[in-house]
Amino acid sequence: MTAVITLNHQKSRFESQTLNTVFPAILGTMLEYYDYTLYGFCATQLAFQFFPNDNSSCALLKIFAVFFAGSLSKPIGALIFGVIGDRYGRRVALKISMVGIAIPTLLIGVMPTYSVIGWVAPCLLLMCRLIQGICTAGESDGARIFIYESMSKNMPCLTNSITDLSCMVGIYLASLSSSIALASDFSFAWRLPFILGSIMGALVFWSRTKISESAAFNDYLNHLPVMKRSDLLFSFRVFIRNQRGIFSAILLCGAVGGGYHFYLVFFGNYISVTLNMMSPIKASFNVSEAILIYTLCTPIAGFMADKLGAIWVMKISSFCLFAAIILNGMMIIKGVMPDWLIGFTAATLSFMQAPGFVVLFQKFSIGERYRCASMGHAIGSVLFSGSAPFISYGLWYLTNLAIAPLFYFAVLAVIGFVAILLLEDE
Repeated sequence: MTAVITLNHQKSRFESQTLNTVFPAILGTMLEYYDYTLYGFCATQLAFQFFPNDNSSCALLKIFAVFFAGSLSKPIGALIFGVIGDRYGRRVALKISMVGIAIPTLLIGVMPTYSVIGWVAPCLLLMCRLIQGICTAGESDGARIFIYESMSKNMPCLTNSITDLSCMVGIYLASLSSSIALASDFSFAWRLPFILGSIMGALVFWSRTKISESAAFNDYLNHLPVMKRSDLLFSFRVFIRNQRGIFSAILLCGAVGGGYHFYLVFFGNYISVTLNMMSPIKASFNVSEAILIYTLCTPIAGFMADKLGAIWVMKISSFCLFAAIILNGMMIIKGVMPDWLIGFTAATLSFMQAPGFVVLFQKFSIGERYRCASMGHAIGSVLFSGSAPFISYGLWYLTNLAIAPLFYFAVLAVIGFVAILLLEDE
């Protein structure tokens, strides 16, 4: 009887520790994606606030260029936070990254606009995005790895889907708050979602001061000879040793990130502002619904990947995505965009993301996982993800062809399928 009570007590204590450890990581990831994607959802408002409004298309293109610039700084962040995370621990990296995400978000919400300080305004906006890009590179992958190493490995894809779920909740909240701000009659309403994000960031930072390191990483440090710990600083050798896995991460993360940046950040602005297929408010709420569908499908994708195989689920998702791209092109030519198609496309994207990161994490050892996964993700983001809105809008701007942006979406789908084949062969 005493043994049963002791066992139940230990189980309850473990569950409590797991909740206290994992919840701040999940909350921080949600906030990171809220802060980072809020810029994209507010692109139309920001274009008029921070650039001359004599040419709305040109202003929007410049806003997407600043969005892209934020991704250019991600490899720097991956290197910095990768070393911190692999040498000093995941929890240290997660605390620092949260500060670097919340402060620029606050600055964007309170800084003067172009009409007040001229070209200083877009320069300050660019600086904030660069800082956010550096810290974002250390946040999302660090939280994924932290949760992957802290929770049960029996259902790894379903466990990882919790992180994906928090990402999409953050994106959904960003799209919803921007939609409400867009519908408001107050001229300062666009600032409120950014200020709210910074306040939540302060709360997340406080919660992360109380978390403990993942058991797997502590185990790794305890069995690592002191004389070899300095080797963690020589990341170049680590990258060479894991070059195939990093290359797969570049392709997969670039395709997945580019897919949702294209469809869940860029596409709503494009079909409303540029193609005039619907009002900006309706497009914004449609995108919010698509993100909700993406979010709800994420744990389903994780569960199916654990039961049926991660690679198999990702392949099926790729085939469905190719079909969705063709259908989107046909609808743009007809001048209509049905709600069911937006939801179907969003669902196909979610079934590639949930299993993908788990497959990547399994390719790297504990002491090299943070750097390799984060660097692959960061480079993929620079090449394919953060650039998606800028390149896609640029294709339309140069060709004046309504379906031109979908060609880039198709390229991303091909890149993702190649990544799946590479991971399958390893």
